[in-house]
Amino acid sequence: MAIRFRRVSRLCDPTNKEAGKKVYPVISYQYDTSATLDEFAKEIASASGVSEGETISVLKDFRTLLRKTLLGGRSVNIAGLGYFYLSAQSKGTEKAEEFTIANISGLRICFRANSDIRLFTGTTTRSDGLKFKDLDHINDSGSIGDGSDDGVKLRIRMVVRVVMVKHRIRQLDS
Repeated sequence: MAIRFRRVSRLCDPTNKEAGKKVYPVISYQYDTSATLDEFAKEIASASGVSEGETISVLKDFRTLLRKTLLGGRSVNIAGLGYFYLSAQSKGTEKAEEFTIANISGLRICFRANSDIRLFTGTTTRSDGLKFKDLDHINDSGSIGDGSDDGVKLRIRMVVRVVMVKHRIRQLDS
């Protein structure tokens, strides 16, 4: 399993346009598609012996109850999975007295993974097979090919891009 990333240059201090820039990684998901509820239901059903329909129903009920509980003012801590909570989005004010409900522009559901599923870049995770693939330098350090033939590298990059574009077109058509 390889975690794909690209390099992105950002300001060190976003509030100061004169501040220097640093390069940070941004995770790139394979084919830019998320796993669906149906895919999860199929996997859970095949592993647990529960029907796919029942699994979908339970997952949808979980989603409904999670939203209801969060909007009811409680956080949700699922042992072995993680902690769900709300955070507010707003424009800040200079003084606490100036802040009103009108400043709140939205709510965001946040998730903090439990240590059982949290990914670390330390030695334990790397030994479990976690690798990083730098998409800006996909052929460097032997990720694909040995980097000895620039023509081969270019063809591989072009094929990968064509496959990704075709996949995205299929998604848009459906």
